[in-house]
Amino acid sequence: MSFRLRVTLLVAAAIALTVSAASIAVWVTARHELVSQVDSNLKREEPHGPFVLAVTSEGEIQGGLAGIVPVTSSLRKLARSGGEAYYANVTIQGQHVREYARAVQGGAILTIAPLDATDRALRRIKFWAFLISGLGIAAGAALAAVVAGAALRPVRRLTAAAETVAATGDLTERVEASSSDELGRLATRFNAMLAALEESVGRQRRLVADASHELRTPLTAARTNVDLVREGKLPDEEVRHALDEASVELDSLTSLVSDLVELARGEERKLRLEDVALDDLVSSAVERAKARAPEATFVMSLTPVHVHVDPVLVERAVGNLLDNAVKYSPPGAPIEVAVREGEVVVTDHGPGIAEEDLPRIFDRFYRAATARAKPGAGLGLAIVREAAEAHGGQATAESSASGAKFRLTLPATA
Repeated sequence: MSFRLRVTLLVAAAIALTVSAASIAVWVTARHELVSQVDSNLKREEPHGPFVLAVTSEGEIQGGLAGIVPVTSSLRKLARSGGEAYYANVTIQGQHVREYARAVQGGAILTIAPLDATDRALRRIKFWAFLISGLGIAAGAALAAVVAGAALRPVRRLTAAAETVAATGDLTERVEASSSDELGRLATRFNAMLAALEESVGRQRRLVADASHELRTPLTAARTNVDLVREGKLPDEEVRHALDEASVELDSLTSLVSDLVELARGEERKLRLEDVALDDLVSSAVERAKARAPEATFVMSLTPVHVHVDPVLVERAVGNLLDNAVKYSPPGAPIEVAVREGEVVVTDHGPGIAEEDLPRIFDRFYRAATARAKPGAGLGLAIVREAAEAHGGQATAESSASGAKFRLTLPATA
């Protein structure tokens, strides 16, 4: 059973119950009013009515109707002992009548009025009530179907869009969201979800395409050197040189794969947050950078500050900034490293960053024209930006005639 049909049936059932209850209420009210009119006439015409009978204290009816009008226990008790007057419906020789009895001295007075006209009126009211109720329920069911169709039209559009995406994989599909109600907000969220999914899939595809391109170079170079060695035609010195080049290419490949894994984790990364002394973390990163590049000169200005971060991820980002500075610093030029108020600033005195490269310097696989002769695949700074954004911070770059300055900003704890 479709959702639309269920809604239609539920609305139709609600209308049916409402109409039925209203019809019953009308019939009960009409019956009460008609019977009340009969009772009023009985009481008002009692002294002069044609069917006014005397009942003795022994409970016997005097007159020609004796033996025809039933003497009930209530009437006999009223005539003998007195009490409150009462109304009752009885049948006399197949005729439905209304009787009114009250106690008098030495017996009771019984007044009778036929209910033929009242019963006919009630039957007509019942007929019209049933007829109108049936027509109302049928009209209500038809209206429920129309209302359900109109109300669920946005849901059908959402369903059609979801089925189209599932069948074709086209993430550019969107749903019109023209209202601000719950369904309109659902359509807006659905569109936002599709947009986010489209962007995520696009990033993945670009990552795979760029990665395949970047992986091809070190793999080809390493394979070429290994094939030359396997041929056994090279002198020993060239064999060592080929193996050294293959080792360098494999190291580059290992680093590239590690960076790709880090970037591929993206938003799925689960941060292991800790309160960390940022100055100590940066100091440790600088020591490791010195070990990798003994010729580099680092000048540190570290202000004690604590941050609530994933230490492994932040240390990786700081290490990338330091490696980047080492790569572009001229021999003997100092690399300035500063920590203050949750911010890590790394300044080099290299050639700086071209103005056209600044907006894309943190993009994946982006390498400026001056950087293409340097080792690397353009992933280090991308990891820096993702580490910053994962912690609610940001990564920025500035350039001047004296070099480049990179800032990694993290939310400091109190």
